[in-house]
Amino acid sequence: MTDPVHAERREPSPPTGAFDLAAAGRELLEQAGEMAAGRAARTLTPGIGTLLKQTLIALGEGRNLDEHTAPGPATLQVLSGRVTLRTGDTTLPVPEGGWAMLPTEAHELYADQAAVVLITVALPQSAG
Repeated sequence: MTDPVHAERREPSPPTGAFDLAAAGRELLEQAGEMAAGRAARTLTPGIGTLLKQTLIALGEGRNLDEHTAPGPATLQVLSGRVTLRTGDTTLPVPEGGWAMLPTEAHELYADQAAVVLITVALPQSAG
């Protein structure tokens, strides 16, 4: 890898069949363990102008996604591990198999255990 903090960016390609989220999650957790940031991600839905963006994210235990806002309505699904969603003074623990709406205001995600999550965002038509 050229950058020890983050994995190399790559453009998503359309799947040719069913996609194995569990296998991809295990691969991302392994990559996350090699990154100084302790996280790795893969965008699953390709194409400029796509109205739905899905990103598979692996976070090492104790790692987080810094405070940010989503570009549209979004959901979080925890495929493995356990995370805490934080917004201002509010915290929401989300266990493995859990699902939550992501707030429209700034929020962050903290990995209580090494975790793989699937983020789905409905993008405005002008976004890509």
